[in-house]
Amino acid sequence: MFEKIFTTGWLLNVVLFAVVFLLAQHVVYQIIFRALVGSPKSFYHKDVMHWQRKASFLGAVIFAPLFEEWMFTYLAYASFLQFAAPGQEGWVIFFVGLFFALLHFPGDFQRMGRRLTTWILYRLFKFQLDRLFFSLTAFFIYHLTGQLILTILLHYLINGIVSVYNFDLEDNGWNATEGDGRLILIRLINIALAACAVYFMYQEYPVVGLSLLPFALFSIADYIYWHRKTGKN
Repeated sequence: MFEKIFTTGWLLNVVLFAVVFLLAQHVVYQIIFRALVGSPKSFYHKDVMHWQRKASFLGAVIFAPLFEEWMFTYLAYASFLQFAAPGQEGWVIFFVGLFFALLHFPGDFQRMGRRLTTWILYRLFKFQLDRLFFSLTAFFIYHLTGQLILTILLHYLINGIVSVYNFDLEDNGWNATEGDGRLILIRLINIALAACAVYFMYQEYPVVGLSLLPFALFSIADYIYWHRKTGKN
């Protein structure tokens, strides 16, 4: 399968990208990030919670957009497209976006308590799908404008909203308020990203774009179901 999509040398590119990714991740998160975050002032609950909140904000809102946009939107797409077989560029873009999404799976699985129920599997699938659409949209924004700062700012916006919402959930015992405007905004942003990803992909690579359409419709159906369900409660 991959031999039809990529030209000779793509496996070496995978190895090189993995090495660069791991080295960059070590420098950014194990050296720079740890130096900035430091350690809790004490092991009292209040100080530990403050430190965890600071670490979470710096990691998700400050570091992640810069690191991930540079590694994927700038580097991964460009490097792997060099090994795209003629006419297969759309699938190469898709697989890079899928890799970006799946990279977040272990963290999501851990936050779900490392349990696998039907509902958790459904949410894990939806989370990765949202990230796939984000990555594809970010690529095309950069492809069309040549401005990586735009995708970084978009990443900042999304992670910032999600982080603030999750902080409030932590403070309230993870009791979600389904009518919360921030949650509605997050879901609408995800639908917009799905629509943009399908539109841009269809314009450039129609076959891949049509293949993504059912998943975009799934995101819309998920929102409609959620909105109607919470509206009745």
